Amino acid sequence: MQISHIVLLQFKPDVGSDIKENVASRIKGLKDSCIHPETGKPYIVSMKGGVDASIEGLQDGISHAFVSVFEHASDRDYFAKMDPVHIALVKDVLQYLERVQVVDFVDGQLI
Repeated sequence: MQISHIVLLQFKPDVGSDIKENVASRIKGLKDSCIHPETGKPYIVSMKGGVDASIEGLQDGISHAFVSVFEHASDRDYFAKMDPVHIALVKDVLQYLERVQVVDFVDGQLI
């Protein structure tokens, strides 16, 4: 059963647009650079993301959102806990972030 992984970012106030663009591009690049250790192939089904475009004013500082889809929860678990490319990226970009929120869901699972 597919699982969607949503990451919401708030950058520190002094972070420039060039760094924000670099971070966002690197996150989007995870789709192709994260390789499954057993298959030797990329395992993120899809990746969407970008800068906030909401008109509702409810962002509370969040400026970027990314949605990754994994075929199985076990793939998401590997990504979050063990994938060396993902872990290295997180360690590198945390210095630029004020806040990170992560929510995962299975479509249709409401309770």
